[in-house]
Amino acid sequence: MRYASLVARLLACPFCRSLFASAEGRQCPECGVKLVPMETLPESLDAQAEELAAGELVLPEQRVFPWNYFGRGRGALLLIALLGLGLFFAPWVELRMPEFSVRSGFDLARGRAGWLWGGAAGWFITLPLVWTRRTIQRLRGIRLVTALFAAMTLIEAGMLLSTPPQARHGVPLEIVWRWGIYASLVTSVAGVVAAIRLGGTLRDLPRIVTDIASPDPRQTSSGETLH
Repeated sequence: MRYASLVARLLACPFCRSLFASAEGRQCPECGVKLVPMETLPESLDAQAEELAAGELVLPEQRVFPWNYFGRGRGALLLIALLGLGLFFAPWVELRMPEFSVRSGFDLARGRAGWLWGGAAGWFITLPLVWTRRTIQRLRGIRLVTALFAAMTLIEAGMLLSTPPQARHGVPLEIVWRWGIYASLVTSVAGVVAAIRLGGTLRDLPRIVTDIASPDPRQTSSGETLH
């Protein structure tokens, strides 16, 4: 117990990592840096290099975060995917002639516009795809595929608006686009942006040694892509 209490009272220099008893002062005599409790210091570069060489060091972008972590665009893309899937069942078009009816994207997909299933499937697949990615590295690794899934609704709704159904065999046809298709377009654009930014940047991660053979301790994992 006495040894543990003594260790707990040790202060360290954040720069040179020299140890001092709390009674020796509050500033490193060599570096002029304010001393901090020893236990609050991160691992030294030498310790990180040894762990990296032994395969024991987990890089910041490989650290697993909890299931309920929604930062770095994870929560945003999940919410957008849920919204996009819900809008598939919202009113997309109002048919006024030859009969009155309001149809959703789901209704249109069940009819002649079967290709609209692609956008709904893209949102549906995005949900488990993002939910199961619990590291920054894995989130960044699905940027392209989730962006493509999000863009499917944008492409499909754009095609529908640019080439609306035409009257056939002399039967009058009058349609009015409803809010659901426009909301789906906006949601799709938001999904593409969120997917491109998924996982965030590596520049704000903690500094860490990535090359133990290099004498330069300033090398970090920032900006590096792991393979």
